[in-house]
Amino acid sequence: MKEAITNDEILTRTEAAGMLKMPRRTLDYLVATGQIPFSRIGKRSVRFTRSRLLKWLQEREGIEYRLPRAADGI
Repeated sequence: MKEAITNDEILTRTEAAGMLKMPRRTLDYLVATGQIPFSRIGKRSVRFTRSRLLKWLQEREGIEYRLPRAADGI
């Protein structure tokens, strides 16, 4: 019998990247810079909960990012 998926499902890096539809390297960058909620298990393993990722994603809605261009004099 298949288990029902809940919002508190624990995800690996690969599963979280798939859920967010982003490359795993991008997810690793967000983890390394502390920009995304995660729990560290041991020295290198991290886990995510579906509910925290969904909340984080909703909080980011509408945020626009722009990199400075060389022509801006920076």
